[in-house]
Amino acid sequence: MFHLRRISKTIINPRQPRRAVLITSSTKRFQSASAGKSRQGHDCPNCGTPLPTTLPTCTNVGCGYIEPIPKELRSDYYAIFGFPGVRDPEPTRNPFSIDTKALRRQFLDMQKVCHPDRWAQSGKSQAEAAVDQSAQINKAYQTLLSPRLRAEYIIAQHGIDIREADTLENEQELMMEVMEAREELENAEGEQIQKLLAANDERLQNITAELEDAIGKEDWQHARRLVIQLRYWESFQRAGKGMEVDH
Repeated sequence: MFHLRRISKTIINPRQPRRAVLITSSTKRFQSASAGKSRQGHDCPNCGTPLPTTLPTCTNVGCGYIEPIPKELRSDYYAIFGFPGVRDPEPTRNPFSIDTKALRRQFLDMQKVCHPDRWAQSGKSQAEAAVDQSAQINKAYQTLLSPRLRAEYIIAQHGIDIREADTLENEQELMMEVMEAREELENAEGEQIQKLLAANDERLQNITAELEDAIGKEDWQHARRLVIQLRYWESFQRAGKGMEVDH
């Protein structure tokens, strides 16, 4: 019997001391503006130039304004990229449905603005803020880009955590299907591996479509079950991709 591989996660040690962040008057002005208007179109609190992205970072020559991402923006991966937040009151909008091309464009624009290399020769606080911003938007981007991670994030925003060890032990039919598929994959070679991967890719697309529908209906428990299914079949896909390389 095979063992399903557990998907690794980065675990933050709650006992690890956090670096203190200096809250400047500029930061407070930016946070105040964030609370009072759209996150797009802010003016730099230092020089008054319109900021190019949602980040508290100015590209005006000679200004040098950059601050860590504010707390209220840091926790909303959608708002970081200028998209409506997960909990915004728009009943007709499904937060799972996202324009990934627009997401990537925004991500690249933001990385250009805050890339640590751009701020390496600035002051220590500015360089640290750039590292902070770059890490945060990369984490948010990777989360929203992946259908499964995006769904996990949305579901968590509604108070339902999906732990790494969560399984579908009560769904024996699915477990048997996964086990049989893995056994078939382990005995496959060449074109047969490709056929199995193609079939599984279609399976992943179908589960993702069902997941989008469940999130749109706010059926969080069903969405949770579908996320766990995706974990199993994504693990299968990775195993098959590895076999393709070996062959």
